[in-house]
Amino acid sequence: MDTAIVASRPSGTGVKGCLRAGENHPVQRAEASDTQVDAADVAVDLDGVRHRLPWPRDKTLVDTLLDAGVDVPHSCREGHCGSCVATLISGEVDIAPNDVLGPEDVADGLMLGCQARPVTDDVHIEF
Repeated sequence: MDTAIVASRPSGTGVKGCLRAGENHPVQRAEASDTQVDAADVAVDLDGVRHRLPWPRDKTLVDTLLDAGVDVPHSCREGHCGSCVATLISGEVDIAPNDVLGPEDVADGLMLGCQARPVTDDVHIEF
């Protein structure tokens, strides 16, 4: 079962407002609307640089960044090694089952870039 991670920051704060994930806390999603785009807008903070690019809904974050020429941390690309662990700052992503992150990690906003695909139209991630 895929896991959905939701993160949001209330206006004027640097604190995550809401995180829900895992089988113990299923996330209900609305049906996709006709206005939903085929790619999300993602801001990725990596090594002091913010990268903004479209993130196709059918690609992982690691694949999207590599295709854009961004040297993103990664190794196995299968959810086994943890090289691509990142923090979801805002937005929502689906992550495939993996061998690295436990429920507490997901609750803290951690995700694997090699397993994550966008759900919301705007996503912000930090490596």
